[in-house]
Amino acid sequence: MTAPKSKKPKTFAPSLTGRCLRYAVMDLLGFGRMLTDETLTAMHSGASWHKTFQAELLQHSDVIGLEVPIKDGELGISGRIDAVIEENGQHIAIEYKTVHDEKFRAICQDGPIFDHWAQLALYVNIGGYDQGRLIVDNRETHERLLWTIFPDSRWKQWMTERIERAREYQQKRILPSREVSVRCLHCDRWQRCFKSEEERGEAVSSHPHWEPDPPFPDSFFLLGAHIALDEKAGNSN
Repeated sequence: MTAPKSKKPKTFAPSLTGRCLRYAVMDLLGFGRMLTDETLTAMHSGASWHKTFQAELLQHSDVIGLEVPIKDGELGISGRIDAVIEENGQHIAIEYKTVHDEKFRAICQDGPIFDHWAQLALYVNIGGYDQGRLIVDNRETHERLLWTIFPDSRWKQWMTERIERAREYQQKRILPSREVSVRCLHCDRWQRCFKSEEERGEAVSSHPHWEPDPPFPDSFFLLGAHIALDEKAGNSN
């Protein structure tokens, strides 16, 4: 009788790069998520927007590929880049996101959502691209935000260490300590960390700022970035 084949460990998705380490390990171990109807609707809408955006790129850019695979066997990374374009001889990884108006206004004020930024940083620094471009569209007003990111050795080191830590916990099949912050209030796996919403609220209130392990190098979050606001055709003032 042939012995059953052992299941391969789940790969590390680029979208996990900027998440809490505990969250990333839960994903690698196959823990479920509690998705609300609102979240599912947003995901469905986002998929439609992605198709429209990719069609726009094909019309106006020199597109090398759509849904371009990115893999790193040593780190166990596997995912797909929304698009890769060429400009002036440089290969640019594109990460496209859509958000509702309230979140869009917050991004205008505070800068890009860290999860989005870190995902693009992985493409650039581990995928070996010349630069990356994060594009965020407002689903309600059709306004657009754009950032550019360049390779940075400190980003690469932080992400590599972070992913290696996650893989170590995955192999041991244990969860790391919580990284409590306001991000916990919007987590779809928070029940794995807190017994109740009250306990979660108290923990976040006493520790609102995220302190990832390993910690960030000093002053490197948005190094080399610039932002441009573009009101898409038909919605300009």
